Amino acid sequence: MALKPSITDLLGFPEWFPRRRPKGYQRAITEFEALVSRFLAERRAAGIERDDLLSMLLLARDPESGEGMSDKQLRDEILTIFLAGHETTANALSWTWYLLAQHPDAEARLHDELDRVLGGRMPNAGDVAELKWTRMVIEETMRLYPPAHTISRTAIEEDWIGSVRLPPGALITISIYMTHRNPNLWPHPERFDPERFAPAAVAQRHRFAYLPFGGGPRICIGNGFAITEAQVVLAAIAQRYRVRLASDHVVQPIGLITLRPKTGIWVTLERRVPPPTA
Repeated sequence: MALKPSITDLLGFPEWFPRRRPKGYQRAITEFEALVSRFLAERRAAGIERDDLLSMLLLARDPESGEGMSDKQLRDEILTIFLAGHETTANALSWTWYLLAQHPDAEARLHDELDRVLGGRMPNAGDVAELKWTRMVIEETMRLYPPAHTISRTAIEEDWIGSVRLPPGALITISIYMTHRNPNLWPHPERFDPERFAPAAVAQRHRFAYLPFGGGPRICIGNGFAITEAQVVLAAIAQRYRVRLASDHVVQPIGLITLRPKTGIWVTLERRVPPPTA
């Protein structure tokens, strides 16, 4: 259940301050926690290691103490991955198809790459390094429509930004959406141009000009997984379908917890037949 930020969140009220929640919110959380507890109990009872993320979390050990995670830590990690790892990627892919549908040259180049690398078969993690244009398309999409459009940080101690003093405890809000459209950082910022993410262009740019996953020590720990996931999903679908936008539907972004299309993106699918596997 995605929640809109409340005024108490925006004003920086502490976590213990009571917040109004939508009807059914606590029931949904309780049901989710019960589901996670059942997954953990079943996996431990089976005593079988599997090649999946849950096994990795169960086997993780603190390098100093050698202790594993408690059930609460496991629940929190699973909740984070489940929520942050699917809605944000889904939004990024929605905006990707929205932009590809408006830029046939970029779409044609994507299809050429998929035909050459995949030859009609389903993609896997081993293909990711070869899907360079696919990744550049996704990265440029997240510049224009970053799923995490705004982030905040709290000053640990006094600092300065230019002539502005930041006292300890100050809340700093960073608009990723605006940073990614700053003409001082991005020439023709409204233009969709995946070439911005060619290696030579990236090397010339300030490393914090682009921060769809945040930056510094608090950068999203799932950034590598998210990009890989998006590449594989985009490649799997785009080699079989073309996406065409409905002509009578207006697409408008809205910044809630994530940047999403306010009334969705209406499309039709055209079947595309990839070349046979060699």
